[in-house]
Amino acid sequence: MFSSGIARLPVLLLTLALFCLIPPENLAHGPDLCLWRHLFHLAACPACGTTRALAAFFHGQFTQALSFNLNVLITAPALLSLLAADLLHFLRRCRSL
Repeated sequence: MFSSGIARLPVLLLTLALFCLIPPENLAHGPDLCLWRHLFHLAACPACGTTRALAAFFHGQFTQALSFNLNVLITAPALLSLLAADLLHFLRRCRSL
């Protein structure tokens, strides 16, 4: 659960579904939504390219994902780990009903 009471599982499922459905090439042509670049007037922030990297990763384009941002080595497994933990928790809760 998020601190506001929103269940994390549906949010993770939706996020991963979008990464699997939207090609990374489409994300490269969108508006620049980097919050850190706009707040701190940075030329590039350490997280820039993460969204495209995750989209490439979940499309099986691992070399391209690494070229967008190396932090995909941490963020993609972290997202998958959170999803697995939440699915296990959900399944255990369903069995106990």
